[in-house]
Amino acid sequence: MNNEHMNRVLSFRWAIFAALGAAYILVFFNQMSVAVVAKDIMKDLDSNATMIGVMASIYFYVYAAMQIPAGLLCDSVGSRKTVSFSLGIAAFGALLFGFAPTIQVAMIGRGLVGLGVSAVFIATMKIAAEWFAVREFAKMQGIITSLGGVGVLLGTFGLGWLAKAFGWRIVFQVIGVSTGLLVFVIWFLVRNSPKEKGWPSIAEIENFRTGQKPPQSPEPISLGQGVKMVLKEPRFYPLALWFFCNAGTFFAFGGLWAGPYFMDVYGLSKPQVGTILSMIAWTMIVVSPFMATLSNNIFKSRKNNMIFCTACLSILFMFLRMYPSGLPVQALSFIIIFFTAVSACTMVVAFTTLKELYPIQIAGTSVAIGNFFPFFGGAIYMGILGKILDGFGRNSDGAYPVDGYTMVLTFLTMSSILQLICSFFLKETFPEKAFEKAKMVKKTQN
Repeated sequence: MNNEHMNRVLSFRWAIFAALGAAYILVFFNQMSVAVVAKDIMKDLDSNATMIGVMASIYFYVYAAMQIPAGLLCDSVGSRKTVSFSLGIAAFGALLFGFAPTIQVAMIGRGLVGLGVSAVFIATMKIAAEWFAVREFAKMQGIITSLGGVGVLLGTFGLGWLAKAFGWRIVFQVIGVSTGLLVFVIWFLVRNSPKEKGWPSIAEIENFRTGQKPPQSPEPISLGQGVKMVLKEPRFYPLALWFFCNAGTFFAFGGLWAGPYFMDVYGLSKPQVGTILSMIAWTMIVVSPFMATLSNNIFKSRKNNMIFCTACLSILFMFLRMYPSGLPVQALSFIIIFFTAVSACTMVVAFTTLKELYPIQIAGTSVAIGNFFPFFGGAIYMGILGKILDGFGRNSDGAYPVDGYTMVLTFLTMSSILQLICSFFLKETFPEKAFEKAKMVKKTQN
């Protein structure tokens, strides 16, 4: 094997990952951004909580609906073409949202953004599977989730201050232009696999390092066959329901209603709420890479890691249900940190589990089908929580009452318990450390 080509693969892959990582930052910015400016949008576009919930959830409905088509496109047309085209749609949607004169137009813009960014995560996972070794995948998943945390930081703390200084419209208009520029970077930089550059595959490099024979190219799996393989795996369904409940809770509470909750119940200002919600981002950035270490080196298990974190999430919502108000304001930041660590950051282990259930040939399809459920959950939960709050009406000052938020917390408590039950039925996919074993064999032979 040519060492120069091998070194090029090991360095160039990080440039590709950086470009796709920038796109993923935009995905999470758009997912989380409505929470901080929800009240501004309600006032500017003359809408209520139900309408804002619907507008926010449209993004998730479209995103969820596009997961399987996006995965099939990544496996057939290629991730580079798919993500470049889809991000162009997202750029237009962000601009439309920023200029929206009515809530209906804002909904259309929000839907186009969801459509446009729907392929980013799948394409990133598919390309990571081609450019990084199996033993590196949990680590890469952790880094990707950390980058999502950067997007959350920009969409909460950053957006809170920028919206106050320039208005929410200008921020989304700038995001639209920035997304358009990123399309060109990805088109000219990203490649689906090292083979497209005439370089050795990551599997060949791994086997060269361990002294094993070069692997044979895996047999291709048709799109229809891949979908059947995913859906015929019985242990896929507890994982799918776990995704639905976990992400539904995270997106609906952390991404939308936690902001109004802190304003209405605790009387906090928008910058204060932005600062507290920015803890979501910092937690994702810091804790997500640690989740891979927790799973690989401490629990030495995917399943037990997920059971532990989901149990912690259930306990948290039981506590909040008992004390929906009256907690020290300083405690709210810790609650958000803990909430994010045991919900969003646990997705690192969940997606690694999903990827390990199936062969690499259908990585795009399996991740796409699995990734449908988190965003479908987000869409459903956002609408449900909005309906719950509107059912209790508003106070004279326009705020929703504590009783409304108590019912929201009751719903989330029940959801987290269902999620915990699902985690006990997950399949353990923690792999043997074949790479280290092979290296030891090579050292012994030498």
